[in-house]
Amino acid sequence: MRQKKEGTDRLGLGELRLYQRPEFFKYTVDPVLLAAFIRVYPRHHVLDLGTGVGVIPLWLTGYRGVRRVTGLELQEEVANLAAANVSLNKLEDQIRIVQGDLRDPPPEITGERFDWVVSNPPYLKPTGGPVSENPILAGARFEITCTLEEVVAAAARLLRENGQVALVHLPERLTDLFYLFRKYRLEPKRLCLVYPRAGMPPHRVLLEGRKGARSGLKVLKPFFLHSASPETGENFSREMLEVYRTGSFPP
Repeated sequence: MRQKKEGTDRLGLGELRLYQRPEFFKYTVDPVLLAAFIRVYPRHHVLDLGTGVGVIPLWLTGYRGVRRVTGLELQEEVANLAAANVSLNKLEDQIRIVQGDLRDPPPEITGERFDWVVSNPPYLKPTGGPVSENPILAGARFEITCTLEEVVAAAARLLRENGQVALVHLPERLTDLFYLFRKYRLEPKRLCLVYPRAGMPPHRVLLEGRKGARSGLKVLKPFFLHSASPETGENFSREMLEVYRTGSFPP
């Protein structure tokens, strides 16, 4: 068994590792679900808006074989950590980390049109609860540096015609997602509700849209993260194990 590289955490079941800063935040399963959900091919050029420490670019290149991924991150310290994670995994030829604001992207972003734009954006409005004193953590959780509409608008601008977009978000924001997707010509095409386990309400949604497409939404079967109750001990569901084994959603 390989030794753990000093100061790093494992990402998935393969060789990928990453540096994290607990005082900022630690990655959750949400970006992993999003990276596994999208129907991407190796030839596609993918843009990750608000890439954080680079979980989505690492997953797409390391486990799904995508050859070109760009991660845009506003917070300079976090962007530097993402770049360090790219170097740690020797993926500099496939992943580019750019520090900048999605509301006014730098020229290396605006000069391209992408096949896919994905994002795990801040979920909560500033009035939705107590805002952390840590500005990096607050920016990751709350719509302080960008709103959901600004994320969707940026995705629409940077996608090529007929390109695809996907977000992970909260079920209670689903009507906002549908409205904003259509406002910016991103027709909703696939929807998946994610549940902690059977018998509980969904706590995440995964939504895919296509720029300039005709209407027609496919609702996938429910996705369960765990297969047992807390009383008997939690185990990953078959669907989640498939994500970890293959890097993508079960067919």
